[in-house]
Amino acid sequence: MRRMRTRLFLGALACLVLATSFATPLTAQMAPSISGETGLFQVTNAEFLPQGRFSLGLSWGLWNRTAASVPYAAPLSDDPLRYDLQRIGGSVGYGLLPRWEVSLGTGSVMYRASAYNWQGMINGHSRYGEISHTEMDKVRLGTKVLLNTQDPVLVVLFGGIAFGTQSKNDVNALGTSRADYDFGVSFNIGWVSFQSAYQMNAALGTPTQFPGTGATGYDISNTWTSVLAVAVPVIPNVFKAIGEINRVHYDGGDTQPPDFSEVTLGGRFAFGNSGFTASGALRVNVDRWAKYGSSPSPIGGLVQVGYLPPSPVREKPRVALPRGSEPAPLAATEPVPPLPAPVMAPVSATEPAVVTAPAARPSTSTTDEILYDAAKSRLTNIAKAILDGVALRLKNNLAATCTVSASTDGKEKGGYHAALAKARAEAARDYLLKRHGIDGSRIATEVKGDADSADATRNRRAVVTVTFP
Repeated sequence: MRRMRTRLFLGALACLVLATSFATPLTAQMAPSISGETGLFQVTNAEFLPQGRFSLGLSWGLWNRTAASVPYAAPLSDDPLRYDLQRIGGSVGYGLLPRWEVSLGTGSVMYRASAYNWQGMINGHSRYGEISHTEMDKVRLGTKVLLNTQDPVLVVLFGGIAFGTQSKNDVNALGTSRADYDFGVSFNIGWVSFQSAYQMNAALGTPTQFPGTGATGYDISNTWTSVLAVAVPVIPNVFKAIGEINRVHYDGGDTQPPDFSEVTLGGRFAFGNSGFTASGALRVNVDRWAKYGSSPSPIGGLVQVGYLPPSPVREKPRVALPRGSEPAPLAATEPVPPLPAPVMAPVSATEPAVVTAPAARPSTSTTDEILYDAAKSRLTNIAKAILDGVALRLKNNLAATCTVSASTDGKEKGGYHAALAKARAEAARDYLLKRHGIDGSRIATEVKGDADSADATRNRRAVVTVTFP
């Protein structure tokens, strides 16, 4: 059995890794994960909500779990207790800064087990035989921060606190009344992500149904989870396939459930530019299937619906006419009077005629182009000099705004061209912010993807447009 479990784990891992050679760069199909932050199904990746924008998410999930053994109790014929955990939840996220977002989520959890001759500890509570119980889930406040924007490997820190919603004196509640804490780190290379997270579960104090134990209960194990995930854009901006494989290890506690691996495979659809996404996947508890078979079933799943309001359409700037130069509107019933013939003043024989040229129409924008080295987002000295000129124009006209539109060359190595273009735009934006103190609200960034110029050097560029009101 142990060899079979190892082969299944390695086989699923190989399928996810080998899929990388057939994929294209990840497109921006953002949606909240089950925990609430922007990400994949359960993985928090390097996608972030834009500053000042929010997201909404609804999800249903089914997990298959094996309970911990009951201390000092003889095993029953069908031990260990195997149960299903269902969760219906909702979350809201908000982008505080370009690289910092927060989320809030809660829901309802359901515990189910068939009528077997088994027993086990679920969250420090002793349960026997059939289980059918529903209660409100904890309220989790989470956050995540992106540490860098230019390196090939993007590093994300995240964490959260889950506030208890059940009374510690309620012996029927399977949730705990105390707060749980979680924190972790995620590494992202293109569309491949690796995440490691640790959850500190509630300490001693969970009540049990054993007589004479009072409200002391059993200490619950902490949880350490490592996940490898891929997101392959099968149809760019429409559908991407998502795969996650994790390893869950239980640490400490009075009694520990068995460690296990779980594979989640599915995809996410985006409905045009509406901001709505729909996700679905199947998940399999590999260890439980290998050790105990298909009864009870080790197969679960999830369904998610997310909404991220689309970006507002920016109105093209107009040239402002001088005050008083606008012609007065004419009534629909009045005829348009003919223009009077121009009267030419006589020209003196001793004075030359002076011809006045019409005033030049004021420019509404300026455009500069900065170039990057292959597969790099670091600014060159020439690029910095160009941005110095852009900053001077922004300082001279405090009403002017700036847009940085970055692109890549299709032959650049590194794989994740969308992230590279984003890093190039962010590098120019950060230089204007940090070097010249330009207000970030005046600078917008755009990702254009691969350019199609015959000159590869010009494809590796960012176009900086300064617009004057």
